[in-house]
Amino acid sequence: MALKQTWAEQLAASDQIDIRPVPDGRRGMTPGKSMLYPSARMVDEAIRAIPEGEGISPRDLRLHLAEAQDADYTCPVTTTMMLRIVAEAANEAHEQGASLGDVTPVWRVLDRKAPALRKLTFDPAYLLDERAREGLPG
Repeated sequence: MALKQTWAEQLAASDQIDIRPVPDGRRGMTPGKSMLYPSARMVDEAIRAIPEGEGISPRDLRLHLAEAQDADYTCPVTTTMMLRIVAEAANEAHEQGASLGDVTPVWRVLDRKAPALRKLTFDPAYLLDERAREGLPG
């Protein structure tokens, strides 16, 4: 039986992106326009590029990712899943001794209202503390 992958391994393995037409029935999206399905590594790289003291919402992250890939939209469900992988990998690295300066600063995207925050397997208090330390709203 194969061992379960660590979050860092899942992050490293998630490098495939896809751009497909928006299917019918997606609320607020025009069918046929292009939708990006990002990889965890793409999300990780975008978050690492956010300067200290600046934060963006998951929605703004999706807009940035779509623009960077010349797509009309970024899938919100896939982005939430990838945000979780990035956050879990950052926490895993921090628990193994990495300083907060060396992990992906997911707190610059995940605030109290972010759907991915509720799915984490760890207490996100330190992420919210880092938001406060950088002067970012809750």
